[in-house]
Amino acid sequence: MTTPISGTLTIGTTTYTLSGTLTPASAPAPAPAPAPTPTPTPTPAPAPAAPPFLPALTAIGTGTQATAWAQAILSVLGAPLNTPNVNSLISWFAHEDNNGAWGAPADGAGQNNPLNVTSYSGSFPGVTGSEPSGAGPGHPGNYNFDTPAHGVSAMTTVIKNYGAIHGALMSGVGLIGNPAVSANLSTWSGGGYSSLDWPPTAP
Repeated sequence: MTTPISGTLTIGTTTYTLSGTLTPASAPAPAPAPAPTPTPTPTPAPAPAAPPFLPALTAIGTGTQATAWAQAILSVLGAPLNTPNVNSLISWFAHEDNNGAWGAPADGAGQNNPLNVTSYSGSFPGVTGSEPSGAGPGHPGNYNFDTPAHGVSAMTTVIKNYGAIHGALMSGVGLIGNPAVSANLSTWSGGGYSSLDWPPTAP
């Protein structure tokens, strides 16, 4: 918008005649908005390594093979992959196969089944047979599974039926020295053990 102006302006002894238009100065351009700070994309945690094939009548040990099996089970459960939980599963394996080293003979141990799930717990995909229980006559055989994935699936399904064990793993507290899981462990083992320790010892 322009405004016409006219008149005189005296500066000292000199008089000036004014004529023209007055144009207001343009408003300064707004400062550009700061560029948004990009939100960093979180890097997902690497998936646990697939557990190795575990032959029938074979101990799993307490090393990297057992750790891989423990992490696979916890991952499928959706439980924390923390030290109390991983050690709990490894100790549990040891109590099921008499704490043998990886590859050592283990009476009754099922193939791809380090927790020795039996027919008492139901039917599962991938079962190829069973091994006579190391607990002796009168105990159901321990399932053999064709693949580690089928073994992990069966074990996690059964764990969910044991409320105290499942709850302790989901909370990240674990099972080591946990009296809240004693009754569940005794039921699982047919009375063979009711607690887990670290480092694991044979029951």
